[in-house]
Amino acid sequence: MKRISILSDVLGPIMRGPSSSHTAASYAIGSYARGALGEPVCQAEITFRQGSSYAVCFRRQGSDLGFAAGLLGWEMTDSRFRRALELAPAEGLDIRFEVGTLTEDDHPNAVHLRLIGASGGRLEMTARSIGGGMFEVTDLDGRPANVRGPEPLPKRGDAPFCSAGGMSAWMGRSRMGAGEAGLLYEAQLLGVEPDVVRAEMQRRFAVMREAVHEGLQPDGDAMILLDRSAASIYEAESRGRVAIGGMHTRAAARAMAAMHTNCSMGVVCAAPTAGSAGVVPGVIVTLADELGASDEDCVRCLLAAGLIGVFIAERATFAAEIAGCQVEIGAATAMAAAAVVEYAHGAAAQACDAAAVSLQNTMGSVCDLVQGVVEIPCHTRNAVGASSAFVVADLILGGYRNPRPLDETIDAVLAVGQMLPEELRVTSRGGIAVAPSALAMTMRR
Repeated sequence: MKRISILSDVLGPIMRGPSSSHTAASYAIGSYARGALGEPVCQAEITFRQGSSYAVCFRRQGSDLGFAAGLLGWEMTDSRFRRALELAPAEGLDIRFEVGTLTEDDHPNAVHLRLIGASGGRLEMTARSIGGGMFEVTDLDGRPANVRGPEPLPKRGDAPFCSAGGMSAWMGRSRMGAGEAGLLYEAQLLGVEPDVVRAEMQRRFAVMREAVHEGLQPDGDAMILLDRSAASIYEAESRGRVAIGGMHTRAAARAMAAMHTNCSMGVVCAAPTAGSAGVVPGVIVTLADELGASDEDCVRCLLAAGLIGVFIAERATFAAEIAGCQVEIGAATAMAAAAVVEYAHGAAAQACDAAAVSLQNTMGSVCDLVQGVVEIPCHTRNAVGASSAFVVADLILGGYRNPRPLDETIDAVLAVGQMLPEELRVTSRGGIAVAPSALAMTMRR
């Protein structure tokens, strides 16, 4: 049992985009390494394994900026983040990146750091990004290590359950919703009062709402490949210039807007990753803005979504490097479907069924980033995921009986993901990433 926290491991971190695996985790690794060295870093040599996802994506996904900001001791939301490499020399940091051989670790997101401190201290460390902004340290100065982080909220208690089946046994005959179950789960795991959990979730919802709002501005910061389109889609729908329109389309536009913020290195809340940071915000903001969901309702829906994320993280992963897009945007869509069921006051079992059906419909989804950037096809996948969350919730609430339990579905998702070749897991060596038109696109930065 991994003791997965909704706030620490699923709906978070609050970070700068574009990638939780490659930007947020890189920042966290750099920050941890600085602390382990015990003094300011003056020289850093960072090595990625040839052929790994890090090797392909580290500049395009802002990993280099994340490592630099972490090693400099800045907050990730620092306004200087985008200029971390430019400002590093003046801050006394000489940082270099290379692609080579790593004998210590063959994980697709493994990295080796060699650091020299301002007063001569030295540190060598091997770490890996494991999805959702999390990392593991596997070696410190040649000695095996087993460090996992970051953990902003300490886990002082025990989780009451770790699977959908376990939750069902724990609840007995209760008709409790997934939101209440998630609240009690998180409060017990963290050893805090439920109001503490509610307050922190409210803070995360505020970040999600602002990310959607910022992304709907047509003149915001530029992305790498895509032009901003969420605002024009939203306006076209409002003027009746689309085929069907409706709340599903507006939810899709909001999800895409959050991804626009993410991919311009704005501040988002990973849900459960940065590459899937549009689906859940798009759905929850739609519930609030169009159906009148209160802040309390939104927190309850987010807790339901987070609980589904706990089950996925416990049995599988949020890392597309390991199991493809089905565990990022696929997972987010499952979480969002459960949130819609919760909004309608469905039972926790129905929320789990909605999540299971959603995962069954995204199973096998590959991660084929065009030019290694979290834009194509990620933005439209987030949009479609937000829209489909309402459909799946309606199917379950309308009477569809899901014959494949959530736990079994998650196990199948992981098994399928592990069968995917490396070319279809973030490395940009398969799928639409190798289409001639994709290869010909020009990056803006």
